[in-house]
Amino acid sequence: MISRVCYSTVLVATTAFVFALPSTEVGAQADGEGAADGQLTGLEIAKRSDKASNAATESQTMTMTLENSRGQTRVRTITGWSKEIDDETEHRFSRFLEPSDVKDTTLLSYDYDQADDDTWLYLPALKKVKRILSSNKTDYFMGSDFTYEDMENIDLVNWDYTLQGKETVDGVECYKVEAVPNNDEKREETGYSKTVAWYGVEDFVVRKAEYHDKKDRLAKRLTAEDIKPTTPDDPRPRAHKMTMENFITKHKTVLDIRDLKLDIEVDPDIFSQRNMRQ
Repeated sequence: MISRVCYSTVLVATTAFVFALPSTEVGAQADGEGAADGQLTGLEIAKRSDKASNAATESQTMTMTLENSRGQTRVRTITGWSKEIDDETEHRFSRFLEPSDVKDTTLLSYDYDQADDDTWLYLPALKKVKRILSSNKTDYFMGSDFTYEDMENIDLVNWDYTLQGKETVDGVECYKVEAVPNNDEKREETGYSKTVAWYGVEDFVVRKAEYHDKKDRLAKRLTAEDIKPTTPDDPRPRAHKMTMENFITKHKTVLDIRDLKLDIEVDPDIFSQRNMRQ
């Protein structure tokens, strides 16, 4: 599961890559409950990361480059929008622009803080909208190394977060936070035994994240680059390039984000199944 920044780049989808972080003794602590020594908890770090790049609305265009084990590449262009509906709900819409074999393929997602997300995929060749069920969340999205689960927004309910200390990533001091599912339903549904994310101490932007599969193998690693303000007038930092490496399949997906705009007017009618077919 990726945090808002990541998700936004993939779908619309960048963030606070949301990874549940291992909690100390009591699991995910309530908002505002700091550690006894005054340090931030894993949960608090994840929440701050989500807020650091938060926007009421956003739009962007993204290039997705898929590279196989032989170095062969395929390039796709995606445009997307997102809109916060209320404190617990966010809508996202993404459409492939090119190449022709995936053009007009569309993904619509309604993200909920306290309930399972609703996700639909439109396949123009079939002229059909398909609902993505919980049992399909571990499937890979359109040949990339991101699963539908990876693209969900941060889950503060079903994962326990633990701060494991600080480490330096690419010269930036980061909090290292591990996350594990905290109930049987989530453990059955997720494709991961745990995730680990490194958040910048100063800006709370994720620099790196690792995903361990149910065999406890390091399955994938996400790295974030070109972290900078969205515009000269907007100080909110965003990663403008992300790479997901899959160590099991020897495949890689690179996302390059451009034309990123925050807090703009977005027509709410965009986020509808009817619009997916247009």
